[in-house]
Amino acid sequence: MIYFIEHDDAGNIVHACADPAITMVPLINRVTFNDASGNPLKDANGTDLSPYGSKLAEPIGVDEATYTMLVAKGLDKYACDTATNNQVVARAIAV
Repeated sequence: MIYFIEHDDAGNIVHACADPAITMVPLINRVTFNDASGNPLKDANGTDLSPYGSKLAEPIGVDEATYTMLVAKGLDKYACDTATNNQVVARAIAV
């Protein structure tokens, strides 16, 4: 079983996956997003964008505990900190 997340360049985690059929983290994005009209979210160069409007980054592997935490508590509560080697971190709570 492989556990991985997909995120964008801004660190927003947009997908968490547990895939029993693969043996390595995919080298390309597995998800794409559409706007309310069904049009693919892409920039002017055709690069896939997240629902947050940032470029999708390559998927990264996570351990089972991280995957379980994200699914149980919600992807929106965490970010992928690209400054710390893609570590999953809790988002700061706005006061």
